[in-house]
Amino acid sequence: MLEDSTIGSNIQQRAMALSQLDKTVKKHLACAEHCRVSNFRQGILIIETASAAWSMRLNYERNTLCQQLRAGPLPSLVNIEIKVNPQLAAVQQEKTEKKPDIVRKPITPQAAAYLRETAKEAPEKIRVRLERIAALANKGR
Repeated sequence: MLEDSTIGSNIQQRAMALSQLDKTVKKHLACAEHCRVSNFRQGILIIETASAAWSMRLNYERNTLCQQLRAGPLPSLVNIEIKVNPQLAAVQQEKTEKKPDIVRKPITPQAAAYLRETAKEAPEKIRVRLERIAALANKGR
């Protein structure tokens, strides 16, 4: 049982280190939202991208990134590998699709009264719409 807990803590430490490395690498990249650090082993940093197009773009930045990381947080860095992971694009798309619902503020009774008064002198088409909006004040109660 003790071995299981040490393995679990090693995995957790590794995941935290990779997460920190991911944040550090993204500070140096213009296309940070389209890639992530996948692994770092034997001096090789593996970065996943969402598509081949982003992979090519990252390849152009590879040497500069390598020099910046060697000078700072990863002096043992030998090379950077770039791999395409289409699932990363799906995850990013889900993140962008989740937009907060529009929060509609309720219409106060006083505002509804103003709308009804305005509707009395408005043309038919506008009068009907204003009365519908004013009726929303009663629905909220």
